[in-house]
Amino acid sequence: MIWPMPESARRFGRSPVIAWQIVLDDEGLANWSEPVVEGVICSAAYAILCPDGTVQETDSGIYYDKVEAWLDTLPKVTV
Repeated sequence: MIWPMPESARRFGRSPVIAWQIVLDDEGLANWSEPVVEGVICSAAYAILCPDGTVQETDSGIYYDKVEAWLDTLPKVTV
């Protein structure tokens, strides 16, 4: 999992995804999966850095070819 670093437009933090939790709907069917991340107590991830270097925004289905392309889409930060 990656997220933009506060007060920086071109840096990001990262934590390893250690498992995937399957979320069931009201009927007991698999609905979606959420990353389980070390040191994070909520399941709302910002983006997933895939092993091939691509970045997927969570819950959107949008992929970027590389981290820099994802960073370019984030709101600009002034320091």
